[in-house]
Amino acid sequence: MIRLPSPYAPGEPDWTLVIRSLTQVVVLSVSLFMVGTVALSMIADSREPEHAKERFAAVMDTAVQIANPDYRFHGFSNDGDGASDRLRLTGEPLAASDGIAEDIHGDGVTYEVTRDSSGKVDAGSALSIGDSALDQSLMTIGERDQSQDAARRQARKRLDALPAAMNAVALVEFERPLTASQLVDFTRRHGHCGMTTYIYRPFGHGNGLNPENAISWHVGMNPFPDTAGLSHECEKEPEAALASYRSWVAALRPQDDAGLRQLALTRAGLADAAGKGVAHAFVAESWILADLRALLDDPQVRTVRVTDVAFNLVSRS
Repeated sequence: MIRLPSPYAPGEPDWTLVIRSLTQVVVLSVSLFMVGTVALSMIADSREPEHAKERFAAVMDTAVQIANPDYRFHGFSNDGDGASDRLRLTGEPLAASDGIAEDIHGDGVTYEVTRDSSGKVDAGSALSIGDSALDQSLMTIGERDQSQDAARRQARKRLDALPAAMNAVALVEFERPLTASQLVDFTRRHGHCGMTTYIYRPFGHGNGLNPENAISWHVGMNPFPDTAGLSHECEKEPEAALASYRSWVAALRPQDDAGLRQLALTRAGLADAAGKGVAHAFVAESWILADLRALLDDPQVRTVRVTDVAFNLVSRS
């Protein structure tokens, strides 16, 4: 047998075989990538309805709390089927505590939020503006029909008519809105912090035909928390609250608009409040009247409106 001489020098690879092998590897890699992409897409598509339902529940649960600062919600359920949602939120009116029965839930309210298969949202039962003393006080934020001194004198007169040791719920309005850093200083001066509800926007904003709801927030409300870098110091709670509010607003999408409108809220209004980042007032819970009266000596406070009181049955040392 005659062996034909190789066209390649001794030790030199057969470049035709090398190119053919590389081509096969590239084709196989592209094929595997395409198969993987399709598989991931199928998994994502299969999860999309479940994710959408979870997201709708999380957004509307929080929006109902924003629109109802005069209630504390402790129960939540989603009884919808595969094509619709039916959320139930149970809570009680925000009331002064006697110091003993804090964990005993009394007569409350259950709000329903539904979304049918066509995407229509009904949250009408969860929009109850002006049906409580706190709501009515919230509607007066920003009124300037009298001077700050006159507003304080009126508030002192009402507070002085009640025993100083009683527990109370009150709306504390600032003379001018405070930034988060100013609120931190305010908290340090007065020594009260912990799940404070801040009012980032009062009632009545929006156009004249469709005034928008007030915007309230406390640090525990965000269902999409991003706690990286947030301080857990109690006195820095105002900064953590604003950061969590902004995080929630940033997570909103156009598909949330229908539900928000049912609660007299809009993404634009919520984003505007997040951008400004100031508090017009806060809801004081579990304060004694003597401490509330002391706030009236602070030049940043315009007035204190007490919305509920209860005798303190726990002796203070």
